[in-house]
Amino acid sequence: MLDKEKQQLLKEFADQSDKLFNLKIIRTDSFTGEIGEFVASNQFGLKKTDRVTRAVDGIDSKGNKYQIKAKVIENEKLNNGIGKLDIDEIDFLVIVYFDLIYRPKKIISIKSNQLPKGKVGISNKFLNSIKYDTIEENEIKIPISQRNEILKFGRLYESLRKFGIIRSRRIVGDLGEFYACQQLNLILNENKNEKGVDAYDKNGIKYEIKTRRVYESGRRTGKSRRLNNLVGKDSKFLIIVTLDRSFNCSGMWLMPMKNVVNPKSAHLQIVNTTPGVKKIIKSKIAWLD
Repeated sequence: MLDKEKQQLLKEFADQSDKLFNLKIIRTDSFTGEIGEFVASNQFGLKKTDRVTRAVDGIDSKGNKYQIKAKVIENEKLNNGIGKLDIDEIDFLVIVYFDLIYRPKKIISIKSNQLPKGKVGISNKFLNSIKYDTIEENEIKIPISQRNEILKFGRLYESLRKFGIIRSRRIVGDLGEFYACQQLNLILNENKNEKGVDAYDKNGIKYEIKTRRVYESGRRTGKSRRLNNLVGKDSKFLIIVTLDRSFNCSGMWLMPMKNVVNPKSAHLQIVNTTPGVKKIIKSKIAWLD
């Protein structure tokens, strides 16, 4: 589906991703958030919590609890929408801002008593109305070897974007949409406000595309991958795409959305059991065959 040059670039990206994993900089494919947590934890001396602990990402030596957010910015506007902020569970909200190659530009730390409950929009205007601490680029402490590996990763990320392989920081989702649209001759939905509709066909029929990166490694040891939030969607069909370690398509299925069992948190293995499912690309994964 991709030419050799782009496949090689994806392989280099996968190799560098594994290197960040081995350096304990990232734990999942949520790259921006994971690198942000690494930078903040290093800066504030935090012990990371388990991934299932949603509200609290790290705890300092005094027992203070931190929620960490991260955002890539192209200018000085510090805009960041944060939903479901549980200020009763945390003492500090920390936001790490990166440039396009994951060079940390600024960290802000806000005490929970300065924050409203629920959804909060972080902006320059909001920040001017509260008290918070700022750590500038030259004050951010990252070991040079790890900083260099993060920057190498960031440069590869930018290369993927410039080649048109991805269009956002959601590389797994972007690639799944790219492969599905190419394989099924679909039109990518450019309306980001239309939730649950990723593509259309020539007749206007709507499709949602879910993508998971599945391969055997220290990062993925089980078969419990889930497809969440398929409830109340307008799409007529669901497309499921799997990616291998090098982000190449390793399987693709098409099924009627109405036939999905447990749409709130469906198991990836619905590709084996859903009535009306069609195998578009034969799976390279034994348990998804």
